[in-house]
Amino acid sequence: MFVDFSYEPLIEDFYENGDLKLETIFKILENSGNRHSDLAGDHILQGSSSGTAWILTDWYVEIETYPKYGDKISAKTWSQGATSPFGSSRDFELYCNGTICAKGTTRWVLFDLNANRPTKIQAPLIEKYGPEQKSVFAESKLPKITAPQSFSNEVSVTPRRNDIDFNHHVHNLVYIDYAMEALPPEIYRAHNFTKIRITYKSAVKEGEAITAKYAEENGAHTICIYGADDSLKTLLAFS
Repeated sequence: MFVDFSYEPLIEDFYENGDLKLETIFKILENSGNRHSDLAGDHILQGSSSGTAWILTDWYVEIETYPKYGDKISAKTWSQGATSPFGSSRDFELYCNGTICAKGTTRWVLFDLNANRPTKIQAPLIEKYGPEQKSVFAESKLPKITAPQSFSNEVSVTPRRNDIDFNHHVHNLVYIDYAMEALPPEIYRAHNFTKIRITYKSAVKEGEAITAKYAEENGAHTICIYGADDSLKTLLAFS
């Protein structure tokens, strides 16, 4: 099942140069996936309230061109079905005026919230999504991202109440905001990232103090987000 999703951007969705913000691109892709879940009858909020939830573990997005203010923006998404007994994947295409301008993929794990562990995906659940065999990337294995040995900058962050989602932890896209705070000013102002890789290790809860640490390594701008106990929460790489 391929699902089309149209998005009408708001003025706050753009940088001052008229490019669509990176965070907004991710928001569009994410919400197209939510639309698919609704159409499949696997409603996100209902699932969480019943004790199970799809937990996002990875993003990889490549951007060819950033849509501009006034462009017509839409997305297409589909599920590739179960990739393991506990995991699934979802692919995306972003369109600007009818032409693909970005593509991405995600990895998910079905989680038992009460037992606090992954749970097996049952065939009827996957069948609801109408899995497709199409993949946006020829290589199924995602680019590897590792924590640098040292960092050149770091910022302390206290999650706001509004950063917490319905699963009672920091929403996955908010980590991009935290990463932006750690980037050097000249890198942040350039807004020219074409490859974005994110891996989520463990969730940040409400009121938990975190630190975003930055390093440039092998041409990539890597940000690692650590908890107060120095546990690694999330890795993000922009290039």
